Amino acid sequence: MAKALSGERSYRCFYTPTDRFGVPVATDTGVLPYVQVKADDAEGAQRAAHHATGCPVSSVERLEHAEA
Repeated sequence: MAKALSGERSYRCFYTPTDRFGVPVATDTGVLPYVQVKADDAEGAQRAAHHATGCPVSSVERLEHAEA
């Protein structure tokens, strides 16, 4: 049974950290940090993540809940 699209969904947004001059910096582990946001679509999630971090967002993944 398909669910109807309703409201906001959860997204995980990976971003590239920057220094105080706005220049991207490498992470120690090579793994990008992320923030989780709720938005209507991936573009909205990307904008919210950029607003929250002030850093360039490299990728956005929609999080799905597993159903038993």
